[in-house]
Amino acid sequence: MEHTKELLSVPLASLVPSRFNVRRHSVGQVEELAALIEAQGLLHNLVVTEQEVGRGKSRKLKFAVAAGERRRRAMLLLQQRGRLPKGHEVLCELVPPERALEVSIAENSGREAMHPADEFEAFKALIDEGKGVEDVAARFGVSVLTVQRRLKLSALSPKLLALYREDGINLDQLMALTLSDDHAVQERTWFDAQPWDKTPAALRRRLTVGEVEAAGSALVRFVGIEAYEAAGGLVRRDLFDDEQSRFLSGPALLERLATEKLGALAATMREGGWKWVEARLNLDSMALRQFAPCAHVNRKPTAAEQEELDALDRRTAELEQQAQALDDAPEWSPDEAEMIDLEEQDIAARRKAIHETLKTWTSEQKARSGVIVTIGRDGDVEVIRGLVRDEDRKAIAATGRQKGSTEHRGPDDTRDADEGSPSMSAAPERRAQGCSDALTKRLAAHRTMALQVMLAQNTAVALASVVHVFVLRTFGADYPREASALQVSPQLSAFTLEAVADDLKASRAWQAVHQAKEAWRARLPEQQGQWFRWLIDLSQAELIDLLALCSALTVNALPGAGAPGSANAIAAALGLDMANWWGPTAEAYLNHVPKAQIIAALKEAGPELAGGGVDAMKKDALVTAAASRLAGTRWLPEPLRRSPGCRHRGGAVNPPARSDSEESCGCLLLANLGRTRLTGPAGACSRPSMPPCGR
Repeated sequence: MEHTKELLSVPLASLVPSRFNVRRHSVGQVEELAALIEAQGLLHNLVVTEQEVGRGKSRKLKFAVAAGERRRRAMLLLQQRGRLPKGHEVLCELVPPERALEVSIAENSGREAMHPADEFEAFKALIDEGKGVEDVAARFGVSVLTVQRRLKLSALSPKLLALYREDGINLDQLMALTLSDDHAVQERTWFDAQPWDKTPAALRRRLTVGEVEAAGSALVRFVGIEAYEAAGGLVRRDLFDDEQSRFLSGPALLERLATEKLGALAATMREGGWKWVEARLNLDSMALRQFAPCAHVNRKPTAAEQEELDALDRRTAELEQQAQALDDAPEWSPDEAEMIDLEEQDIAARRKAIHETLKTWTSEQKARSGVIVTIGRDGDVEVIRGLVRDEDRKAIAATGRQKGSTEHRGPDDTRDADEGSPSMSAAPERRAQGCSDALTKRLAAHRTMALQVMLAQNTAVALASVVHVFVLRTFGADYPREASALQVSPQLSAFTLEAVADDLKASRAWQAVHQAKEAWRARLPEQQGQWFRWLIDLSQAELIDLLALCSALTVNALPGAGAPGSANAIAAALGLDMANWWGPTAEAYLNHVPKAQIIAALKEAGPELAGGGVDAMKKDALVTAAASRLAGTRWLPEPLRRSPGCRHRGGAVNPPARSDSEESCGCLLLANLGRTRLTGPAGACSRPSMPPCGR
C-alpha cells in the first residue's frame, strides 16, 4: 500500500493537541528534548490533521498534532525563552482524520529505545571528537554529572559492557564496578565472586578493601579531606552515589596527619599543671581501664554563664513546643523537624562546653593525674581530664592507708563494703525514707525512662550492656534453654512503666524515645519478611544505633526488677543526671508526699526557698508554692539522685583497690565506656566524664 506524503510548513502557534494522539502526556519537563531540538534542529516531522476551532466569524483553521506532542511542547518552551522566533514554522506531514489514529499508534509502537550501553559509547565518541563535558551536557539538556557518569560507564571493561548487553549484569552492578579504572580488577572482582555475592554493596566492599570510607570515619572528619589531599593523599570518588562517597587509599598517611594534629592540640595543654598529657588516636574501654578517675568539684557558674544556661533552657523549651506542634499537625515537613533537631544538638553541645568549664581540680590533684586528648566518634576533639594511672593510684592508696586518713570519707562512704562485701547486684533493695512504695516505683519509672533515652543515644554503653548479657550467659550460671538461637529474650518495659507512672508519657524522656522509635519504624519495610535483608544492607554504624535503641527499650530499673546493680552501673556509665529529665512538679512528686517532706525539700534546695510562711500553708497552697520555687533548682528526691544505692560513688580521693565484687556488678565493664558523645535534652552531658567509681 502506498501513502503519499503531503508536507507543509505550519506556524508553531497554529499547532494544537489532538484527540487522536494515543500517548497520554503529563505536564512534565521537556528540558532535555528542548535542548536537543535547539542543538540539532527538529529531526522528525510532526504528523497533523486539520482541525477547525472557534465559532462563527472567530472560526479558525488549526492543525492538531497526532504524533509529536512532546516536540511541540519543547518548541513552545524554546519560543517562551526567546530561543525560537514568534513566527517560527514547523515542517509537518498532513494526514486525513481517518488515518490519524493509526499513524499515532504506529509511531509510538514501532520505536525501540537505544540500549544504555550505546548511549554510553555515543557520549564518549562526542568527547573523543573534542567536545567538552559542559558543551555536551548543554546540547543534550542533561547535567554535567550525568555526562560524567555516562563517560565513567563507557570506560568499563569491554567484556563487562558486552555482558551488560546480554543482560548478564545489571546497571547497579556496573556502577559499583566503576570504582576501579583497571579493567583487570573490574573483571576479577565480578567473575571471581560467587553468584550470591554480587550485590552492588558487596562489589564496592571488595574494590575498596584497605581503604578508608570518608562517610563513616572519625579520622577523616578530624583531619579533613582537603588537608589529606594537600599532603599527597589519593581520594577515590563514587560518582553514582548521591552523597558522592569518597574512599581514601592512604590510611597510613591519614593516621600520620591525625597524630600530628592531635599532638599539636595536646601540646597546648601541657602547661595546665597536669602530671602528664597524652594524645591517643584510639581510646577504647580496655585502654581506659588502666586509669581511675580523680574526683573533681564543680564551681558555681558565673553570672554570664548562668545567664547563657538559662537562655539555652528557654530555647530548649521553645523547641520542644515547636516539636510538639509538628507532632500534632496533620502534615509537617521533614526539613522542619531536622532544623529543630540540629538546633537541639547545637544547644546540647554548647551546654556541654559550659559544664565542662565548671569542672575544677586542685593543684595537688593535677599533680598526680593527667589528661588524654583523643578523637570522638564524630571527629571532634575529646579531652578526658583527671585520669590517674594505675601506678599512681596504688601509691596514693598506700599513702592513704599508712596515714589512716578518713578525712575524705563522706557520710555515704562505704569503704568496708568496697573491700569485701557482697556484690552490688546482690545487695537488697531498700525503699527510700519518706517515700511510699507507689511513689518509689513512680520515681523509678521516670529514672528508667531517662536511662532508656540516654542509652539509646550512647551506642558504646548500649553495646556494652548487650555484651554484658552475653557475658553473664556465657560465663555465669546455667539458665534454662530458650527458643531463640541467641538465648536472648528482649522484653519491652513500656507497659510496666506506664502502669506505675500515669504521667510518664508527658515526660521529655518518653517523648524523646517515642520520636527515635517512630523514626526507625518509618524506615522499616512494610513486610516483616523483608526486615532481615534490610538489616543486612544497613551500615555498621546504623546497626549499632538501632541496637542501642532496641536494647534501651528493654531497660527496667523498677524496684523488684532484680537488677539494681546493673541499672546503677549503666546510669553511672551514662552519667545520668535526673535533673535533666525530671522536675518536682505537683503531679510528679509533691502531691504524693506529706507537708513536712515538701518543706524539707525546700530547705534542702535552698534555705531561702522555705521562707514566706510555708509552715502555715495548707497542703494545696504549699504544693503550688513549692512547685514554683523548686522549678529550675535541679533538686531531686533521694531515689533519683546520682547512682542511688551504688557503692561506687565519688568523693574518695584515695580509692581502694579493685575488688571482685566490682567485677561482678558489671560497673567496670560499663563505666569505662563513658566517653561516647550524646545528644540529650536540657542539661544533658554530651560526653559524660569517667563515672565516679572508687576503683
